Amino acid sequence: MEKSFAPCAHMHPELKRRYRNLFSFYDKNSDGQLVFEDDLAPVADAIDARWGNNKRPFPNLLKLLYATYQKENSNRDLNNDGQVEPDEFVEAHERVVNNFQAVPDKARAFIRQAAGGFFSCLDLDQDGWLVPDDLAAYAEAYGHPSDWVETNLNTMLEMLGKPLGRIDLETFLLLIEQYWFDPSPNIPGARLFGRLPE
Repeated sequence: MEKSFAPCAHMHPELKRRYRNLFSFYDKNSDGQLVFEDDLAPVADAIDARWGNNKRPFPNLLKLLYATYQKENSNRDLNNDGQVEPDEFVEAHERVVNNFQAVPDKARAFIRQAAGGFFSCLDLDQDGWLVPDDLAAYAEAYGHPSDWVETNLNTMLEMLGKPLGRIDLETFLLLIEQYWFDPSPNIPGARLFGRLPE
């Protein structure tokens, strides 16, 4: 039996805009729905393949990425029909925002574990920094051009008063938290996926 859901009415409009933007980023084949096999598994394949013969940061990285993407997509699939549409995506994230506001310390610990692990998956030389090539590879895995990545990264770093050209874990986590949970439109983290059309 499918669950029903109501489109999100309570979330701040800026966060709704960001989540719709993020949906567009994730929708690899631009068909208006997120399906693991079509949109997310190819991204996991690309991230894993980028490691080539290098030692991966986690044992069986591909299996871990598959499991993570499947779980995330399942959590967003509010009507259990095997695909996630934009309204579902936004509605699912309203719950995440509410949880963050209710227990911010636990939410930050989760962000550190989840986003910190993903940072390691992108940090090809495992030196504790992401450089434009690392971030460009992520955009390209979703089928997006990456000519905007370095400029966008440097704009965010400049806004934070950080050195340009690379990003450390703590700054990465700050930008993630800002993007997902802070509705202020002019914060650096609001630009994480800023190249995509509104």
